[in-house]
Amino acid sequence: MRDHSELTLRNQKDFSRVYNRGKSKGSRFVVVLYRRNNLDFTRTAFVSSKKVGNAVERNRARRLMKEAYRSIKNKVKSGYDIVFVARNTISGHKEQEVEQVLEKTLKACDLIGGHSDKTK
Repeated sequence: MRDHSELTLRNQKDFSRVYNRGKSKGSRFVVVLYRRNNLDFTRTAFVSSKKVGNAVERNRARRLMKEAYRSIKNKVKSGYDIVFVARNTISGHKEQEVEQVLEKTLKACDLIGGHSDKTK
């Protein structure tokens, strides 16, 4: 089992690589930016800009995205860096709604396929 900190994007160069050379797909509540990382596991980051609201709303948006991702992460393909950016429309919505939108967006990005080779 991998350490949680190893599965989280932290370095500025990793973020820059995803932002500058990655692909993106937008949805109702989130924008998903992703790029292959040539590793055998997927790293993620959850971001809320100041457009989302005050600190309480931004933290709630990040928690919503993390919890929604946690329930579908076993379906996500390995070997990607994924950045989830909250949109201001996420405020006031329930986790189940966010999860459905997140899963649909990841399928559109072809990050969720018929088979999963996700390493736990």
